[in-house]
Amino acid sequence: MQIFWHGYSTIRIESKNGDLSSVIMTDPFENEAAIRFPRATEPDILLLSNQNRKNFNIEGVAGSPFLISDPGEYEVKGAFVNGIQDPKADEGDKRPLMYRIDVEGMSIAFLGQAKRKPTDMELEELGNIDILILPVGGGDVMDAKTAASVINMVEPRIVIPIHYYIDGIKTELGKVKSFCDAVGGSKQQEMNKLKITKKELPADDVAIMVIERT
Repeated sequence: MQIFWHGYSTIRIESKNGDLSSVIMTDPFENEAAIRFPRATEPDILLLSNQNRKNFNIEGVAGSPFLISDPGEYEVKGAFVNGIQDPKADEGDKRPLMYRIDVEGMSIAFLGQAKRKPTDMELEELGNIDILILPVGGGDVMDAKTAASVINMVEPRIVIPIHYYIDGIKTELGKVKSFCDAVGGSKQQEMNKLKITKKELPADDVAIMVIERT
């Protein structure tokens, strides 16, 4: 499996599940002068982290992906996706959708643009997680301190921070360093993508993988 980060809460997960291959992409963003949404990739599955489709640049996504923006369980090309939303946590059109993604024998939690910690119901639905992808930049998403506390709730083996400041973007966000400092800078590893198999998952300490934008 390979995981790429394109900016904001847009990630790309490439996996092979038996004889089937799948490309999952999340939360397409509007183009800015300093950061452009990648049109070269044609995902099989497109996940949105809230139900207001107007918040996303869906028209900028190439191909005809299977679009998921509602809670429920889905299977597409060997990838299993569970869209999770607590109906009691009423936050209007910004009510977060959190996802559990199962590919290649590994479980991924994608918290997208959530501004708060998962509720007990959402944690139960997420279950045991190997890789946690969560926003850390503050503003309209959770800040570094909140994100650090979510790690203790989910207890993943790998954490990938997203939705933080990079040079040139319009949105005022905190830097990823603030998050890494909150969880312990010595755990941080930087890379241009995460390429991993189930047997390569860390067994002991939680690893913080900071992926460069591609």
